[in-house]
Amino acid sequence: MSNQSESLESVVIGDGVVVKGTFTVPSKAIINGVIEGDLTAEEVLIGPTGRITGRVSAKVIDVRGQLHNTIISEKSLIVRATGKIAGKVQYAEIEIEKGGEIEGTLSQSPDGPVMQVTSTPAV
Repeated sequence: MSNQSESLESVVIGDGVVVKGTFTVPSKAIINGVIEGDLTAEEVLIGPTGRITGRVSAKVIDVRGQLHNTIISEKSLIVRATGKIAGKVQYAEIEIEKGGEIEGTLSQSPDGPVMQVTSTPAV
């Protein structure tokens, strides 16, 4: 169980909630609703109903929903089977489950090689 100070520094955007703007979260951001704007946090979890359209920057990003625009993961990026990413993606480590989708530009580091990727689920 999380300690109380971590929960005070976290945010949860519930299913059906739509927020717009720029958000900085000291700890964890759990997104089950919609963010139209930029999000910076220590850890970002996008639930199956979650969607972010904007710049997302975090050490750890776990995607079960949708991410669009620019994604910067300083440590690890996990795209779950239901996850969909479209945009410019920068990561240190990446894991993509079967069924997860990424479309856009991938780079492992700011100066590293860049790959163009379009993935479609296997039928």
